[in-house]
Amino acid sequence: MVAHRYGNALFALAKEKNVREELLAELLEMKKALAEEPQLMVFLTSKQIEPGVRREVIEKLAASSSELAANLLRMLFDYGRIADLDVIITEYVRLNDSFENTVRATVTTAIPLAEEQKDRLTSAFAKIVGANKIILDERVDPSVIGGAILRSNDYVYDGSLKLKIARIRRMLLK
Repeated sequence: MVAHRYGNALFALAKEKNVREELLAELLEMKKALAEEPQLMVFLTSKQIEPGVRREVIEKLAASSSELAANLLRMLFDYGRIADLDVIITEYVRLNDSFENTVRATVTTAIPLAEEQKDRLTSAFAKIVGANKIILDERVDPSVIGGAILRSNDYVYDGSLKLKIARIRRMLLK
């Protein structure tokens, strides 16, 4: 609920100020930094650390941010909602993807895909889901054996050899 309200307001403001794409890039970097340094959020939300010390860190982060991102950080800190930053960023990304008709998907294969394979996969998947753009997150998992597993929010395609072998095994055991 909080993420939806703040994400919608942030997205509307970014569109109004014509900084939607720039803010998206900045928020994705922020999300990446939070994932790489989980102790930062622990620090910012800790009641054992003086609010003034935590405020100084927020101000340092804000100083290297755009006006919108800096205002978001300050507001979330002031309202005691800084712990919701990650989900608010996720909501902003979702709204932006919807606006751009972009679908984010994860592809899992036994070995890394060649660029040509990725291009064919994204092109075919874009047609299936009716998207303008597909952003692929590649994962390598040798247990897939061969083929690919493609997942997005609304779609799962499992074309792995692992699944095919499991199906054959179930048929043989009947």
